[in-house]
Amino acid sequence: MNELQHLARVRDEDLAGQASGAGARALLSSITSEEPAAEPARRRTPRWRARLVVGAVAVTGLAAAAVIAPAVLGARGPATSYANSAIDIELRGDMYVATIKDPFADHAKYTQGFKAVGLDVNLEVVPVSPTQVGQITGMRLSGRLAANGESITNSTTPEGCAFGSTGCAMTIEVARGWTGWASVQLGRAARPGERYQNWRSAMKKGEMLAGYRADGKTVGEVMTEVRRRGLKAVFQIITPAPDNDGYGVDPKQQSAKVGDDWMVWEVQSEQAGVVRLMVTKERLRKNPVYGDAKIADE
Repeated sequence: MNELQHLARVRDEDLAGQASGAGARALLSSITSEEPAAEPARRRTPRWRARLVVGAVAVTGLAAAAVIAPAVLGARGPATSYANSAIDIELRGDMYVATIKDPFADHAKYTQGFKAVGLDVNLEVVPVSPTQVGQITGMRLSGRLAANGESITNSTTPEGCAFGSTGCAMTIEVARGWTGWASVQLGRAARPGERYQNWRSAMKKGEMLAGYRADGKTVGEVMTEVRRRGLKAVFQIITPAPDNDGYGVDPKQQSAKVGDDWMVWEVQSEQAGVVRLMVTKERLRKNPVYGDAKIADE
């Protein structure tokens, strides 16, 4: 028995009960005959962060990447279902529905599932603040929409259920016929002490400073409210861009002592019980985070 035949036998046994026969054969074909697809080059971060645009998932038109669609030995097309310990994917009508069974699993297991059904989706499930659990918090993708006008969305199973309740799971839905590449971040509840990996104003409804307007106030004023709510705070010193239309963050300035007379322009949710005050020493004519004196809409 040569090495490829041995590998084929081992992989077929490993996948028994996890994917359809077609899915197992698809992965075998991918392992023995295809080169891995190269990831798109990372985009460089600009010096200045543009003022925040809230309410939309970032979608970047990257160059089209090769879709990994396993060829099925003796069958037509990729598998229509796949399951492992982290994710369960099945084709339902015009959508592949991926149910997250283990939100703390290694991210590679999610990607493995999508590849098994012919989808090039790199999914990360990351800790986020309470109001964005179960939501897509970041996405980069290439490729055209499917015939039904869809690409990638998020939902729950059962639909509309409350996270934390028994049997309520996060899902990602990918349109059948969409042939692009995507990198997706999906929010999960954070473990104690975990830092959130989403950009969320702590003044939003459901967040730690809900109902309080901190922007445009002094650090001393905001800290009084922070302590009143039993919270802690860390500081991020920002450098306004020309005309205050955006800002930068210089790591070398973060050790400066922040005084009570410094100005607060935004407060972000950092982790459970901790908020991050974005501050400048100077009082500015407009908010560099939002381009004016207002926070995001509630």
